[in-house]
Parts: sequence; C-alpha cells; structure tokens
Amino acid sequence: MLERDLVATGIAGLDDILSGGLLRGSVILVEGGAGTGKTTLGMEFIYRGVSEFGEPGLIVLFEVSPDKLIRDAALFGWDLPELERQGRLKIVFTTRQVFQQEIQQADSLLLEEAAAIGARRIFVDGLVRRAVGDGDAGWNTPEAFHLLAEGLQRERLTAMLGVEVAATDGGRVAAALPEEFIADTVIQLRLEPMERAVQRSIEIIKARGQDYRMGRHSFAIVDGKGLEVYRRVQAPRDLAREEAAAYDTSTRVTTGVPGLDEMMSGGYFLGSTTLVVGITGSGKSVMALQYIAEGARLGERSIMLTLDEPRAQVMRNAASIGIDLKPAIDRGLVRLVYDRPQEIEIDRHFLQLEKIVKEFKPRRAIIDSLSTYGSSLGPTGRSFRDFFHAVVALMKEHQVTTLYNHENPELLGMSSVMGPFGVSSLVDNVVLLNWVELGDTFRQALTIAKMRANAFDRTTRECEVVNGQGMRVLPRSIPPGATRRLAFWEYYSLVSRSPERHTAQGGGS
Repeated sequence: MLERDLVATGIAGLDDILSGGLLRGSVILVEGGAGTGKTTLGMEFIYRGVSEFGEPGLIVLFEVSPDKLIRDAALFGWDLPELERQGRLKIVFTTRQVFQQEIQQADSLLLEEAAAIGARRIFVDGLVRRAVGDGDAGWNTPEAFHLLAEGLQRERLTAMLGVEVAATDGGRVAAALPEEFIADTVIQLRLEPMERAVQRSIEIIKARGQDYRMGRHSFAIVDGKGLEVYRRVQAPRDLAREEAAAYDTSTRVTTGVPGLDEMMSGGYFLGSTTLVVGITGSGKSVMALQYIAEGARLGERSIMLTLDEPRAQVMRNAASIGIDLKPAIDRGLVRLVYDRPQEIEIDRHFLQLEKIVKEFKPRRAIIDSLSTYGSSLGPTGRSFRDFFHAVVALMKEHQVTTLYNHENPELLGMSSVMGPFGVSSLVDNVVLLNWVELGDTFRQALTIAKMRANAFDRTTRECEVVNGQGMRVLPRSIPPGATRRLAFWEYYSLVSRSPERHTAQGGGS
C-alpha cells in the first residue's frame, strides 16, 4: 500500500478532521460567502507552512491590498513582512487576468518567483465567479480552471484557492461549481444562523484520495491565535471510547452524603454515570458539592462543569454548607469550570471538556445541569442527545465517575424522569429528589430509581439540608427523643402526587 504524502495545515483542529492534512500537490477550493473566513484560513495555511514546517509560500491577491493583509495578519501575531525579508514568503498583488496568463506559461515570472524562494504552498485569494463577458473573468470556465490546476500541480505546489460563492439563507452554497469536479479537495465555509446568533461552520465536501471527517464542524477566528476548528460532537471517536464501560464492580466511589452510601451498597461503581433528577431547591447542587468535597478529602481529583452558576457563586454555595473549596482548588484537587449558556458553541464546549479530562485526569465529575444544556441546544432534542452520548462515552473511557444534575419542572411528584429529552436509558444510576407535602410542610425525599448491576435500597427516604452541614439521608424510623412527626414509611405513594397515610401503623427499621 502506497504511503500518502500529507501536508499538515497547522491550523488547530483542521488536520484532525482531514485525518492528518492535505495531499501534497493537491488543489483545494475554499468556498464561502463574504465574511466566512476564507482569507484568514488561506493566510494561516501559508503562515503555518512557513513558520512551523519549513515550507516557503506564495500569497496571490486580487482585491485585498498587501498592506491590509499584513495589518490583519498582525492581529494574530503573524509578522508577514519579516518572513518576506527572510525570503520565505512572497506576496503578489495582481489581476485575475494576468494571473491566469502567468500560471499557464512555462516561463512565467510568477512561477519563477515561487521557484526562487522554494515555495511549496500557494494561496490565491478572491477567485470570484462572474458572468461570461465580465471584464477579467476569462478564467471562469471549466477549461480555464483545468489549465490553472494543471499549472499549479506541474510545479508541485499545494494550492489553496479562495472562491467567493453565493449562499442561501440557510448557509448552503447555492449550486455546485464546475471547478469542484476538477479540484482535489473542496472545503465550504458558512455563517449559520442560530436563533438570533451566528455560528461559523466548516465542511469537507470532498477530499480525493484521503479519508476525512464528514459533516459540518464549527470553528472560530480567535484574536492572537487564528482559526480553531472544533470537530462536531456527533463525529465517531476511536473504538476505545465507543466501547468504554463502567466495568469495575469491586471499586466503589463514595457519595459524601451521610446515609446514601448504605442505600447503594457502598457507593457508585467506578466510571458509572448517575442522573440526579429533582425540582429546583431539592438538593441537587448540595449533593454535587458534597461529592467533590468527599473526593478532595480522599485525595481524588474532581471537576465541576457548570452552566448555571459562575465559580464565585459555586464557592459561596459550598461555604453555606460548611465546605471551603479554595484549599482543594489550590492543591489541584478540584477544578471549577464555568461556561456561559448564552450562544453556547457545543463543539468548542465539548473540546474544552475533552482537553480538561485528558490533562487533569479527574476521578469524579459533576455536570450541572443537563436542563440548561437542553434549553441552550434548541428545541429538537437531537443536539442534546448527541452531546450527552459524547460526554458519557468520554467519561467512561477515562473511568470518571460522573453525576449529571437535571431539573425536573414538576413540583410535586414525577410523571417523567427526563421529560422530552429521553436519555435516562443511557445512564447507569438514577437518583430522584423530590418535595413531599405532608400536612402544611414540604419535606425532602430521595429515591434510588435505578442502579445497573447493583443491589440498592428501593425505599423512599427522607433527607434534609442543614446550613453549615449539608445534606444527610435520615433513617427510616424516627429516633427516640426526636420531635414527633410521622416517618415516611407511614405513608403510601410518596413519589406520586398524593401521598396517603397507612390506616394500620407499623414499625420501620
């Protein structure tokens, strides 16, 4: 089998979806409307080649002046004039007509300049499709483009061509271009509306002779860095992740909530996934904070990823139940990660989480909360489910025991665990937190609804949250000397909407 000669673009994330890079000597069309990022992508392709891979490059401009290109490059920290002084880069400002003539001539001055610096890459910016008869549009036929491609390939230049195309409101290119059938690789850039926001996307339409990740991936143009491409969450990962599971049935991960471990035969399985579901104020965040505090006490690393509350607010909430997270953070045992839910870019968000898990290597994790992800990712539920699938697989691959908080909007009783999202079948454990109205008092209830491959206590227990102390699960029977109130075992249907008292009294244990 012949080994492919791939040219790494050097653009963050792009080589990943190209399975290593672009074939050397290939012709790459970069299509997109105004403002989609074609010039930046092509400019970075050349800059990374020169600065990181020792491949001199040529940039050909038709409309954007070299001064403006140099100014824009400086925003990313790219000193193009210095590379020109070193003889590793050449910027040419010309017309499309002259360029077409030059590239087809054996004694072309343009190609002579490319050869003089030993150019391996070329970026041609602004090949706008025009109607026949327009001034300098003589290149704009399949035959002319074929000659252009032949001229570039003859010089063994890996050529990236920016092509201005019209797009529909949905961001799709209006129609296939004849040049797409000639080019080796076609990359489409889009600005896609997301409610009232806009997200950049990149799609590899074709890449002749090589593998690539299909579908639309998102990307951002970051000041001081350049392009960052984020592989779409739905894209398959390696087999180790796809087949990962909570396979260790001997190691237990303790909950940190007094009384809860006993209900679970010692705690969660290592690498398992637990869904904590309850109405607002029922104790989900308290359980989460006690879980990571327990990890810190045992010297285990934990991360808490939250969309609901910034770091300072999380630390304030922890302090109210007697947990000081700062020492654990300073010791590198706890990491709090906050991402704003407004206009969240889920591919970028997942990549950030993936990097943290790989580098920080936590044993415990909290995702708070799934309901906020659901409202941020839109009404269809498909994006949410794809994201949840990806996070579960990531955590299982790295054997991170993870709790996912989800707010159930039903105040009294539960008719559905996850409402419209329907992902409870993907998790190993389900813990329900609920309010129970007995007399004129709301009392907190905890029920373990599911624990895969694990024996557990199936009774609904009362729990309470005490300032400065946190949550604890109460015993079934009320201890002697305590203020007299009816225990939960004295009622039917606590998880439903209408608890009823037993007519005959009995004892609890």
